[in-house]
Amino acid sequence: MVGAMAAHLSTAAGCTRHGAGRLAPRAMPRPFTPSLSPCTPPLGAGLIAQSRRVQDPIIPPYIQLSPQQGDAIDLYGYMLQNRIVMVGKRVNDAVATQVVASLLALDSINPNEEIRLYINAGAGSPYAITGILDTIRAMQAPVSTIGVGMVGGAVAVLLAGGAKGRRFIMANSRVMLQQPNGGAMGSADEVNIQATELNRTMQLMYTFLAEYTGLPMDKVEEECDREHFLGAEESKELGIVDGIIGTPPAFMPRNGLLQFARGNF
Repeated sequence: MVGAMAAHLSTAAGCTRHGAGRLAPRAMPRPFTPSLSPCTPPLGAGLIAQSRRVQDPIIPPYIQLSPQQGDAIDLYGYMLQNRIVMVGKRVNDAVATQVVASLLALDSINPNEEIRLYINAGAGSPYAITGILDTIRAMQAPVSTIGVGMVGGAVAVLLAGGAKGRRFIMANSRVMLQQPNGGAMGSADEVNIQATELNRTMQLMYTFLAEYTGLPMDKVEEECDREHFLGAEESKELGIVDGIIGTPPAFMPRNGLLQFARGNF
């Protein structure tokens, strides 16, 4: 009787019986105390800051706009405010939709001010690239394209599709020309249909590239026959870009790329 009461009191006090008569402390739940991570934006950042969870493993950088009020904006929102659109991965349908939406929004805000499109993508869907190119051609605002890192495949056509005189590439970036690639499966008739569509897509990309570079069609087909890697100077010679962005102070303004992106020379 006394032993049963002692065991009951020990359990109520936060201990559980463990093994042969031994008592082990029972794990008590810890109270939740939220903490601010170093990357959490200022409390006055409004809805943007409230939409970010502290538990997120990756939080985009925030830029504080006014120290007095604590207003802040995320990095890509800040870029859009400066009319900069970034393409940093393979151009698929989702990426193309986001780029097209950004271009149309900036064009509606000010159809006379230039938009900068920074491109760092080694591959892309020809259909997605065509959607972006058709949007650029239908817009009033001029679009400047800047190649960063690696621009390959059909994305090279997007780099060449910027406004004439406003197509640039970084000094150590690379451009890779190639035929559009794809796969086919199914019945023999279906494979023939897909092969015909792939050939049509290839001819469309070549037509775009010939128009943007001024090269004859046979020269474009020769350059894209196999994977062809180009440096900045070679890309300029072929007419894919109009200028090369070097390192300060040879070309860049004193305040760097952001001033270049704003057009403040």
